[in-house]
Amino acid sequence: MAHETNDVARRNRNNSWWKRRTSLEKKGVILLVIALILLIALIIALAVVAHRKSKSEEICNTAGCVRAASKIINTMNARLDPCTDFYEFACGNFIRDTVIPDDRMEISPFTEAGNMLEQQLRALYSAPITADDIRPFVLLKTFYQSCMNNSAIEVNGLLHLRELVNKLGGFPIVENVNWNENAFDWQQAAYKLRRNGLNYNKFIKLDILPDMKNSSRICIYLDQPELDLGKDNLALGAEDGTVEAYTELLVDLAVLWGADKAFAKYEVKNLIEFMQTVANASQSDEERRDRASLYNPMTISELQQKYPTIYWLEYLNNILILPQSHVTSKTQVSVHSPHFISVIDDILRRTSKRVLANYIIFDVIRSFEMFVPDEIRNRELQFEGVLTGAEQREPRWSQCVAKTTASFDLASSSIFVRKHFDPESKKSVGIMVDDIRNEFIEILRKTEWMDSTTKQTAIDKAKAIKSYIGYADELLDNKKLGDHYATLTLVPGSSIDHVRNISIFDRDLEIDLLSKKFDPGDWRTRYAATEVNAAYAGYENSIQIPAAILQNVFYSKDRLQALNYGGIGYFIGHEITHGFDDQGRKLNVNGNLEDWWAKDTNDAFLDKAKCIIEQYSNYTDPEVNVPINGELTQGENIADNGGIKEAYLAYNAWVKRNGPEQKLPGLKYTPKQLFWISVANCWCTKTRKEYLASSIPLDEHSPARFRILGPLSNFEDFSRDFNCPLGSRMNPPHKCKVW
Repeated sequence: MAHETNDVARRNRNNSWWKRRTSLEKKGVILLVIALILLIALIIALAVVAHRKSKSEEICNTAGCVRAASKIINTMNARLDPCTDFYEFACGNFIRDTVIPDDRMEISPFTEAGNMLEQQLRALYSAPITADDIRPFVLLKTFYQSCMNNSAIEVNGLLHLRELVNKLGGFPIVENVNWNENAFDWQQAAYKLRRNGLNYNKFIKLDILPDMKNSSRICIYLDQPELDLGKDNLALGAEDGTVEAYTELLVDLAVLWGADKAFAKYEVKNLIEFMQTVANASQSDEERRDRASLYNPMTISELQQKYPTIYWLEYLNNILILPQSHVTSKTQVSVHSPHFISVIDDILRRTSKRVLANYIIFDVIRSFEMFVPDEIRNRELQFEGVLTGAEQREPRWSQCVAKTTASFDLASSSIFVRKHFDPESKKSVGIMVDDIRNEFIEILRKTEWMDSTTKQTAIDKAKAIKSYIGYADELLDNKKLGDHYATLTLVPGSSIDHVRNISIFDRDLEIDLLSKKFDPGDWRTRYAATEVNAAYAGYENSIQIPAAILQNVFYSKDRLQALNYGGIGYFIGHEITHGFDDQGRKLNVNGNLEDWWAKDTNDAFLDKAKCIIEQYSNYTDPEVNVPINGELTQGENIADNGGIKEAYLAYNAWVKRNGPEQKLPGLKYTPKQLFWISVANCWCTKTRKEYLASSIPLDEHSPARFRILGPLSNFEDFSRDFNCPLGSRMNPPHKCKVW
């Protein structure tokens, strides 16, 4: 009862306090409470706005970022687990939705960039010739116009080619018993081919290249020839589908030229047997990866003593022709393939002259496939379809753009960059090169398996790598460009004559270098600006990043740097690492062949390279069930693994200097994750199965899928950025690392 009385008293006191307040005081209290509530609401509202503003500032909404985000969204399959198959995760929608045109063998970022380049060049080449055009551009446009004159080719193309074949001594498979065998000699045939601007390297390949141990001078190299078919294909003979299709092609071409089919089959059978003999005497691509074994210098006098069955002084001077490049018995040459050179003359002596003549004439007529009537071209297309799966030829304009660009590499580069390249890109990409090179040097410094002397030599070589970005400035110099083409003329006539004149012009320029001190940095030796590719030039220790690759998914100045370092940055690192792969590491700071590796360090490198070889040899392409050749592809695989790592570290260094980047609209991924997605997007490729199956055994590059799965599964940084558990496919316990 007392407890109840106390509660009542307390309530009465509280009520009495409020009742004792005046009306004004009560209003003041109410207003104070309302103000407090409003203040709290305002604080909450400001916090929400600030949070939303902060979130919006994390998103890059520039036009470049929006385009990049759209491209990534349309390309990737975000429903897949990135830790299971990152290639399918990053490229799945592209692979699913892309339809390969009937005239193409594959679609990739490289072909997309190439298509854009083709259209740009087409507009430049097809523009009318004006009085303002410098002479090299007039030559280029003249060639393109001639190439596009398809009606003249249908009427006269075969006639011009027949005249050329007769000039070379005739076509035994067509002329049958009427062919004069006594008039044929393989060396004289090679001389005729050289004088007529044709391929004279069908029996013995003669190259004019920088001396492997002194790149300031040009050397003559004697080597095994390149064959139309792979060594492994020829080893299988008629059982090989490619050999069978090639045999049928030659028979049909001979018949189209007027041969009896039964006789043509007999002649082609003998020709295939000759090719098999040449292939058996040749080194494999894997064997030729050892640079040192390819360098066998000697004077022509010593060459004559070692390989006496060919009169080398006469042979070389008739191939070289130019008076200022006349060679003597004291001239030094190098034999790339000693065994082949030792047996080729015996092979040629034992082979019917008919076979040898058919061999070179088939090469001549097939080399002008673009300039003969459609009946013959359609048969070539059938053969290409076996190799690539393509069912149609590319449009005539596309083929003529490619042929013109290849024939006028400097003029086409010049006309392209004057119209379509932003010079600011040179500066931006140059900064990336410095960043990536610095990270590679830091990797070298931290490498524990190298001895100190070898490590320092490697660092010095990395520091000395020259970079050529975009194009050579000389391409904008009208006088220098004009001087280069001063001796080339294109008289009115057939495209076949134009091609031959250009071939003679190019070869004469090469041979002329024999009489001069060679400048490895000569602007005319650079990669063409129209190449959608990049390169490491070992002979001068340089990387080359042409203008044409600085576009598409590879580079844009208007998007995140994460994407640029994952795009062109990856390729920059790839090319730098080529200077330290299984072949490039054998060249010194000046690009000369030198063994500068201590034995223990060399053994350690070979052990690490073996890991890469075995890793990729365990891959089999799932589309065509063809295994990867880890030995053949090791150089490219080492470069991929090193290049991606260097680009990633360089991007992190960029972030430290410039601060973190924003995200892309519509994507939840961090900039670091976007780096890896950008790397993968470089290789999103849809390929015809026929082309994939025929190219894997011969290509030094792994298929696109494994250029992502292989390197990324070796990187702990990738697994950390995507939270891939140890033991998942993209984060295996055992990883390979050279650099």
